[in-house]
Amino acid sequence: MLAAIGGVSLKRWYYAPEFHWRAHKALNQARGDPLCLHAGVFSHQGLYFSLSVWHDSEAMLTFAYSGPHRQLMQAAERLADLNGFYHFPCLGVPSRDQALQVWELNYQAAG
Repeated sequence: MLAAIGGVSLKRWYYAPEFHWRAHKALNQARGDPLCLHAGVFSHQGLYFSLSVWHDSEAMLTFAYSGPHRQLMQAAERLADLNGFYHFPCLGVPSRDQALQVWELNYQAAG
């Protein structure tokens, strides 16, 4: 299994409705994918995070470059600042706190 966690911050407060609309469509896309074992979004310290767990990297990449998620990523440059995405192998669905800890360690190491 492969987990993916990443955070974004909006460039302007008034981008929130469009961003949330697009993110909701991408979340529904992930939740409807049989190879997605978990998909969720949450906020933490002023950032919006997504956390998903996939059967394998091929399933995650197929999702990432298709449908509503692809459209979200195309709009993301205009709407938000990407604050790092990190992928890591896992044996089960990590808790939000576990995933944030892995993200923080790897995001800080890269920054």
